Amino acid sequence: MQDKSYNLKNRSIGVLDTLLSILLCVILVVAVLRVAFGIAYFRVYVVGSSMSSTLVGAPNKDNKGGDYVYAFRTSHPKRGDIVVIETDTKTIIKRVIALGGDTVELKEGVLYLNGEEVEEPYVKDENNTPSENSYAQIVVPEGRMFCLGDNRNVSVDSRSETYGCMPISWTAGVVADWSMSFKGAITAFNGFIDFTLPDMFGGKK
Repeated sequence: MQDKSYNLKNRSIGVLDTLLSILLCVILVVAVLRVAFGIAYFRVYVVGSSMSSTLVGAPNKDNKGGDYVYAFRTSHPKRGDIVVIETDTKTIIKRVIALGGDTVELKEGVLYLNGEEVEEPYVKDENNTPSENSYAQIVVPEGRMFCLGDNRNVSVDSRSETYGCMPISWTAGVVADWSMSFKGAITAFNGFIDFTLPDMFGGKK
């Protein structure tokens, strides 16, 4: 007669092997997904108030309180996209208003694109004082983009001599719509867990 304790031991070892195999598969899948995610997206920590109230920014990169979002790695933005821009001196985040060939103008806080008034629900009245936000009509050169911050009162953007109409090639990525939809959860999650990849794998803060 076969020893029952021997069968029970073998059964326990078999169950343990199965659980270990499942665990290893889960770890492998998570690792692959993390690498794939890091290749397609990078994390952005918002600093400054130029995109208020769409994005909450920390006073500086060493302070807490800013939003975290994820940007898709692309250099082909569309009008209305929130983009991460890498200039010669710093990284900034703004909204694309117009592209090459477009005519753009600000009249006392009201945006006109190609002669048509643009509704901007993301720009709040308290961030857009009419007397402080006019900009003469210009035509955006080809290969460039006209970008503004949603907080028009404080944003240093394409209206300034510092940047002007920026080269599209400065675009490092476009903030993903899903990232904006789950901004609160993403910010809370990243406050506890650093879900980024080392630079060697294409990760970026």
